[in-house]
Order: sequence, then C-alpha cells, then structure tokens
Amino acid sequence: MTVHELKTWPKYFEPVCSGLKRFELRRNDRNYQVGDQLLLKEWKPTITYDDGKGGQTVCSHYTGREALVEVDYIMKSQDADFVALGYENKSPIAEEYVIMSIRLIH
Repeated sequence: MTVHELKTWPKYFEPVCSGLKRFELRRNDRNYQVGDQLLLKEWKPTITYDDGKGGQTVCSHYTGREALVEVDYIMKSQDADFVALGYENKSPIAEEYVIMSIRLIH
C-alpha cells in the first residue's frame, strides 16, 4: 500500500469531503493500485491579479485542508469492452488515465 499526495482543486475537493464524489480521474503516472491511499490536499490554482503598482502578482497555494481516501477499484481503458458500448475501437478513457473508485477515510 502506498500513500500518494495529490493536489486537488477546491471544486473537486469539497464533493469528496461531503461524500458526493466517490471517484478520481487521474493520469496513471504513479502506478496506482487497489488499496493505495490518496492524500488529497486542497490546492487553490494560480490566480493573477493587479498588484497596484503596474504589475501582476501570481498566487497559488495549499489551503491546509486534506482528505484521506482509499482506492477500492481501478478502471483502465483496456479493462472494459467499450466496442460493445458503441465506441468503435477507441476507449473513451485515454490509455494514460485511470478512473479510481475511492472511499473517504478521514
């Protein structure tokens, strides 16, 4: 079991915390496995604003909020018969991505 620390934008983080969002779509650059845990760290993406001096300031940061989830199931593009679902020889999931079913731990 591996714990992966991942940045998560607020619009995706909040539904995980409320139990509404029980999946993650991620690039499989970490070789995710069933039983792994994801430490989702809320991340405010880059915001550019006028600094009042004729320049711009860029601000992006962690909010300090975290959620720990466990991966219960992983679906890869090669796992399903998408041709039978009407996708002709092409999966709707890119090969480098996975959809993970997750369960909130804390």
